[in-house]
Amino acid sequence: MGSESRLTDKQILGFSRWFAFVGAFLAMFMISPYEYAFSAFSHDVTQFFHISAVFLGTVFTVNVFLESVFGWPAGFIRDKYGPWFLQLIAAFLVGIGYFAAIFGSPTLLMWVYAVIGGIGAGMVYNNSVTVANKWFPDYRATVAGTISAGFSWGSIPIILLVGILPSVHPIAVFKSIMLGLAITSFVIILISAFLMRRDPPKGWKPPTYNPQSSRSKLIRATDYQFTFSETVRTWQFWILVITFLLVASEGLTIVSKAVQYGLYFHFALIVAVAASLGSSVMAGLGKFITGIISDAIGVIKTLVLFYALSGIFTLLSVVFGIVHNEIGFVASVALAILTWASIYTVNPASIGYFYGEVASGNNYGLLYAIAKGSGAIYGGVLTAIMITSLGWINTMVVSGLFGIVAALLAIPLLWKIPRAPRKT
Repeated sequence: MGSESRLTDKQILGFSRWFAFVGAFLAMFMISPYEYAFSAFSHDVTQFFHISAVFLGTVFTVNVFLESVFGWPAGFIRDKYGPWFLQLIAAFLVGIGYFAAIFGSPTLLMWVYAVIGGIGAGMVYNNSVTVANKWFPDYRATVAGTISAGFSWGSIPIILLVGILPSVHPIAVFKSIMLGLAITSFVIILISAFLMRRDPPKGWKPPTYNPQSSRSKLIRATDYQFTFSETVRTWQFWILVITFLLVASEGLTIVSKAVQYGLYFHFALIVAVAASLGSSVMAGLGKFITGIISDAIGVIKTLVLFYALSGIFTLLSVVFGIVHNEIGFVASVALAILTWASIYTVNPASIGYFYGEVASGNNYGLLYAIAKGSGAIYGGVLTAIMITSLGWINTMVVSGLFGIVAALLAIPLLWKIPRAPRKT
């Protein structure tokens, strides 16, 4: 193991580790529309395919839930056998999911788009984000944030097309977009499987990595490599789970219902679509910015700060909606999403910071599965029920408070790091 850990990235992969980063980013770009473009085409799908909004909300929930949950077994397999074969299978599943949506059949939307596509997206997500912990211990949060940003930015072209072209023939546009996504995602994810084909050996560090530097101490709390079973026995892991769950629930409420949220306050459709588009742009930007800040000041400080801000901006969106301030509404929704999106940077980075790289796929897979999977149920189905019974304003106030509570719960993580278990 010692000699292998001294190999360079080019000796292991056959090319620079930055190509693995590019492959991971592009793969995430291709699965983005499953989640971030959903609210943009949901109105047309319900109207022209005669599908209820509740059923479509369930499709969204199932898709996001499975994308979240299947990241855990994908992480386990990746840690044990490597990433390339998983990414190969995911290329087929993601492409098939998009293709099934073309027909507008409730059965196909649920069982192929939501289930098969969701499983494929989950495999891509864990495979891609774990590249940061495996290959970039020196830029963990920045790389994780940039890769995660691809999961947001990939939906921007789709949202623009749906917003610009619906008056021409919305269903023809929808079908063309889905066909294009099916083909393109299959090809791009296949290419990413080649670029991400191997993980470095246990204990690998890039030649420029200096564990004694002050910056290295910011991105790694201890040199001990925790196993999966050791990780789940620490209370810090479960604080990460609970706070991730709270903030995921808050943000997914806006992501899945941005257009409807704006229309509730009687804003013009273009304002509601702008809020949805702003969500995608700002989510990606938030992940990227969070990564840079985390590597500069520390990941846990960044986590607490951004969780609190996400709750504050969500509450402000309610205020601007009530007073009917269009600019304030769009800005507060966009900033709520920017700060909410930090969960997809600070959590994989926190796993690496606290527990190391060796079991990072499995460790983050479980964290992501529990937190985002449960958050998807809240953000999709439960909020639809809450909106019906409590109204938009009360539902969004509850969601905003989630972010503030999460920040308070995470404060002990600032000075309490997991202790390496004693060996007997």
